[in-house]
Amino acid sequence: MTIGEKIKYFRILHGFTQDQLVQATGLGISTLQKYESDERKPKPEQLLKISQALGVSINVFMDFDIHTVSDLLSLIFKMNEQLDLNFNAEKDQNGNVIPDTLSLSFGNPLINEKLAAYITFLNQLPDTGKNQYAQSLMDFENKLLDDNTEIHKTAAIDTTASDILSSTFSDSSYQKLQNLLSDCTSQELVWILKSAQLIKECIRDTK
Repeated sequence: MTIGEKIKYFRILHGFTQDQLVQATGLGISTLQKYESDERKPKPEQLLKISQALGVSINVFMDFDIHTVSDLLSLIFKMNEQLDLNFNAEKDQNGNVIPDTLSLSFGNPLINEKLAAYITFLNQLPDTGKNQYAQSLMDFENKLLDDNTEIHKTAAIDTTASDILSSTFSDSSYQKLQNLLSDCTSQELVWILKSAQLIKECIRDTK
């Protein structure tokens, strides 16, 4: 979809007439019409006004062209920087990651639910004509994009998994704890550590 098509799609999806969107953004009616017909491309500040009025992210209207490995990896690194991105994979006998077993997931369950719904939809898409297939996929993707729920990386805590796992354990109980924590997500680790702290305080209070 072009930027103009996206503006029109989300305007209609959110029940806005052109006149109502003009009033909400301060744009001229002819300007909005030219945007939607792709006669003119809106500047970033105009797109921001439109996205705020419609209650969607401005990124919905942006195009992310991926042509190189660098393009893709830069997006993944940015996600890992700002979100709880989990990398999972099997390892060979030398401890090296087996590339074909690599998978990605997120610590935020909402993101995983959205992606699961997307994968389910792809698997259930009927083998129809190319145009109908593209339209169905586009409509579903836009429905998933119509969500402005804020997501962020879990706040850092004093004791991290790497701190625990980097320690040298000799006792078998500590080794079991190390194995337990080795595949925890950041959010799971937060809950485990808070629970452990509470249990420790309760035990010491009863002595």
